[in-house]
Amino acid sequence: MRGYWLWVVAFGLVFPAVALGAEPAKTGIVKGSITIGGRPTSDVVVSVEGLPEKYLKSQISNLKSKKAVMDQRELRFIPRVLAVQVGAVVEFPNNDKTFHNVFSTSEAKKFDLGLYAPGKSRSVTFDKAGVVKILCNVHPSMEAYVVVKGHSYFVVTDSRGNYSLSGVVLGKYRLEVWHPEFGTREAPFELVREGEVLALDMELKKK
Repeated sequence: MRGYWLWVVAFGLVFPAVALGAEPAKTGIVKGSITIGGRPTSDVVVSVEGLPEKYLKSQISNLKSKKAVMDQRELRFIPRVLAVQVGAVVEFPNNDKTFHNVFSTSEAKKFDLGLYAPGKSRSVTFDKAGVVKILCNVHPSMEAYVVVKGHSYFVVTDSRGNYSLSGVVLGKYRLEVWHPEFGTREAPFELVREGEVLALDMELKKK
């Protein structure tokens, strides 16, 4: 992988194993821990790319809701990295003691929520896949990212750098990893046996 290792995500995600009108598909699990400089990281979005179109169309999303929250506290966006599916509505509540003005000039989503007071909240619908950099006009040090995916086959690493992607239909795919500083990296992988657990511990580093 040209000197790069990857890191990935931790909220267990279940991939649909059944295509409508078909026999249950055989699946496996990809899991591991991701580190940068030997330390775990929680700012990574990991996804499986290259899955058959029929499974993407017939999938039953494991997302509990198409709504998500990026909080504003102590002059920070929390979480720093948020991953959502296309069509998701993200709330930006102001739980600070000062006014905020959330905006983005990213190609995937350009918006400006205007200035709003503590205790107020405004929202944005993310309708296009891509990486959206979130900023505040009032506080230049505030910075975060919303990573929008066109499917539900993704997770974000937990505080220990762990990730788990379950219910992955057997076959050859690409593990795509995105990080604010390292950008996008890809690693090929293959699941060959039903119930297989493929361990991929990764270290993300520069050449």
